[in-house]
Amino acid sequence: MEVRCLLLLAVLLLAGAHGGEAQPLVPGVFTFGDSSVDIGNNDYLHTLIKADFPPYGRDFPNRVATGRFCNGKLATDITADTLGFTSYPPAYLSPQASGKNLLIGANFASAGSGYYDHTALMYHAIPFSQQLEYFREYQSKLTAFAGSSQAKSIISGSLYIVSFGASDFVQNYYINPLLFKTQTVDQFSDRLVSIFVNSAAVSHAVPA
Repeated sequence: MEVRCLLLLAVLLLAGAHGGEAQPLVPGVFTFGDSSVDIGNNDYLHTLIKADFPPYGRDFPNRVATGRFCNGKLATDITADTLGFTSYPPAYLSPQASGKNLLIGANFASAGSGYYDHTALMYHAIPFSQQLEYFREYQSKLTAFAGSSQAKSIISGSLYIVSFGASDFVQNYYINPLLFKTQTVDQFSDRLVSIFVNSAAVSHAVPA
């Protein structure tokens, strides 16, 4: 009996009000980060760090390279699947980031990016600070399309994913004598944490 009740509860949580169709558990998903979560923003940048060619995407639906630095789905895609989404929030710089597609969130990630602006600038990627600027721009577009009330509901109720740091170390700190000869790993780590905390606090763009 307990198992049946739990199964029924799960069905009720996933079922929407329209014809019993399953609805996502959150309104949208917003992603900020580097190549680990970039789904194609770098395709629209003048950078050598791109994944819009084979064998990238060989295990993705339709076997198309989408700009994901992976042969198939990223962790963010699997997360969206698990939450009940039937499509993925679009890369913000892509043509798909408009109209009703804005209702399920957006992806601002850029391969080669980091918390530290100079990391991204070295590779012509989108730094964390600019990703936050794009998020503010997104909010204006969402409000214009969906109205203030729905926009606020989406922004406040969505899932936020932040995945930075790898490029700051692998593509900057460890190969940059101006950094590794003047700062310890712990000091640079503290610097990255400080950048994140201060950026989020000032912009109010990423919920705490």
